[in-house]
Amino acid sequence: REGAAFVLYHKLAFVLRLSRCGEIDGEMEERASKLLLEQGNTTTTKDGSSHHHQNLLGGMMGGGGGSSSGRNMMNHQQTYQRHLVNSTQLQKQSEHDKEIAMICSCLEMIHRANPDAIAQTWDECGTEILPLLVSVLERPFQKIERAVWNALYNQNMSGGGAAGANNVPGSLERAVAMAVTRDQKLAVQKVTKVLAMYSLVPEAKSPMCQCEGMLRWLTRIIDTHNYNRVKPGTPAFGGRASFRGKGGSGVGGGGGGNIHGSFNSDMSDDAKKDSAKRLELASRATSGSGLYMTEAARFNTIATLTNLAALESNRMSMLLEPGLLDNICRAVHNEHSDVPKQCSALAIMNLSNGDMDNVPEMASNDMVLETLLKLIREVNPETRRNAVVTIFNIACSDLNTVRLARYRDGMILEALTELVGSDDPVRLHDEARANAAETLFNMACSDISETTDRMANHAGLLECLAVVLRGEHTGLEVKMYCSATLRRMAELIRHPMIAQGALLSALVKAATWTSTDCIAEAFRAQASEPENCVIMAHHHGLLNALSRLALTSGDDADVDKVRRAAVGAIELMSRQDEARALLAHNEGIIMALTKASYGDEGSLRDESLTRQSMMSEMDEATFDQSYERLEGDEDGEASVQSRRIQLALKNLVSAM
Repeated sequence: REGAAFVLYHKLAFVLRLSRCGEIDGEMEERASKLLLEQGNTTTTKDGSSHHHQNLLGGMMGGGGGSSSGRNMMNHQQTYQRHLVNSTQLQKQSEHDKEIAMICSCLEMIHRANPDAIAQTWDECGTEILPLLVSVLERPFQKIERAVWNALYNQNMSGGGAAGANNVPGSLERAVAMAVTRDQKLAVQKVTKVLAMYSLVPEAKSPMCQCEGMLRWLTRIIDTHNYNRVKPGTPAFGGRASFRGKGGSGVGGGGGGNIHGSFNSDMSDDAKKDSAKRLELASRATSGSGLYMTEAARFNTIATLTNLAALESNRMSMLLEPGLLDNICRAVHNEHSDVPKQCSALAIMNLSNGDMDNVPEMASNDMVLETLLKLIREVNPETRRNAVVTIFNIACSDLNTVRLARYRDGMILEALTELVGSDDPVRLHDEARANAAETLFNMACSDISETTDRMANHAGLLECLAVVLRGEHTGLEVKMYCSATLRRMAELIRHPMIAQGALLSALVKAATWTSTDCIAEAFRAQASEPENCVIMAHHHGLLNALSRLALTSGDDADVDKVRRAAVGAIELMSRQDEARALLAHNEGIIMALTKASYGDEGSLRDESLTRQSMMSEMDEATFDQSYERLEGDEDGEASVQSRRIQLALKNLVSAM
């Protein structure tokens, strides 16, 4: 309120400027010393051949041994001067690092205020200070890159080459670990905390995402890929962090063009391979740089990205940032604390929402799917819910449903089935369970046959949906989605599909569900195909289950729909001669048709009587034509259905 943040930001800008000037001076001196060292070792003649310098001191001593001794003396002097320059430069940078860390700590402490004060600070100087905070974030990573290139350069000058670099165990890792100081880690931790506070301000979300370099360095902070320590042959998800040096030529100097991976036309094949190998080593060494940051800094970064992803206009930009989504997923696998996992689940869910015009193609990323499988099995209910909602969002695209059903031979389907089928009293009001049931229904509505075929053939899925409808500790919403999924699958599964037996068994178990007409409509959908009727009549327990649905008691409109659908299924089955004999010997079926024929409601009976003279003279052909004419009329449909029930009962009686 008193402007302390504004003053500290001015101070931070001044110190960063001094530090950058010192870095530029150090780079120039380092390049000069490297150039002097190279000129002291070799010189190039006009015809392109190279030979060692014969310095004046060696010539006066009169022999090859003297020349070698003189060169060694010069190399030692140059090495001593280079170390002296580096030591002085490191001392200056250390002082700057301490001051920057102190300023960032003060900024973090004064931002421990109420949200209104933070919002006011953002309004006063928010957009102006973002580049300063980005500069603090990028300093340790630039230093890591410079340390890697210097280590490779020194190995190259010592004659080790790329093969030599491989033969020195952990040399590049040690260079990276020693490059980042404690003060730099502290500064990054404090700045990420400030950014997490600003990301809660609605007006700050869009400018933060659009700030140049913000997403790049936040992504590097949570990069825990650790590619360099993966054993050969071990499967890994996603690519390692790509190395990008300054100006496309790397950080660390102008000497030794091969070190930076640039291929000249004059280079030999061995030199090109050596340069490519060094670039590969540098890329490996700089991957997993977030492991050198503090755990608090990684958590603050994930929280910041989660808040930024809550804004719809930011999501596609964040998804396009290389490595951002993969690194968020790695936090779930690599972090030991539960809080980063919860934030990562929320961030992935926010990103999966996409925008009005785009559904993110996350299903093609195995890292994301593997992470969602892990999050679904978490103990925290909010984490499970966010993971299931993410799968639901992904499944909004038909192409994604195929990838979800294929992944690891149905592992996502298995995880959703287990979650829906968990009849636990503790999870009676678990939102994740309802979301999982909705996700299965959403996938069942896919227009791609492979998706629905995989769901139909997945072991235990249809049975689980039926058992859930009989569960005592299952919410109404879960049961409604399960019954709707069974109805949808009944519309798709036909003879001679292998899954038809499992479907009929599931429908028999689910026949106790009468809150909606989904199960009864599922029976009618199966009976609408003539080739299914005989199989249904022979299926154990199906006729009894269907008769119970047709005899359901109650005056509710939903119960009436159940009865009508069940009787309709019986009438469709009675049209087949082979099934008619089995139906005629089932007491429940005859009772249901008899009751439906006489009619429980006066309106249906009255409608049947008023049209009896017309219907009595119709044969089957004219009856079907009349039904087509009356199809759009509700009264006509009721009358036609009544007549069909009477014909079905007459046929069954004659078959006894």
